[in-house]
Amino acid sequence: MVSCDFEILNHFAGIRPTVKDRRPLVGTHPNYKNMHILNGLGTRGVMLAPSMAMNLYDYIENNVALEHYVNIDRFKSK
Repeated sequence: MVSCDFEILNHFAGIRPTVKDRRPLVGTHPNYKNMHILNGLGTRGVMLAPSMAMNLYDYIENNVALEHYVNIDRFKSK
């Protein structure tokens, strides 16, 4: 589409954090109980971040259980 000479001066690439089941990771680190995780939002991060942050807050402050599909414990060995 471009029919003139050009030179690429700079390039940036973004990486979206995701996991094999493509669901967010929310919860408390299994070995460090004072470290909490909110990651793996992938391509829907902008849309999911507010509700996942509220879920994490409720989990930490009000002991509200996390949904299984976002809970980091779903990857624990059985």
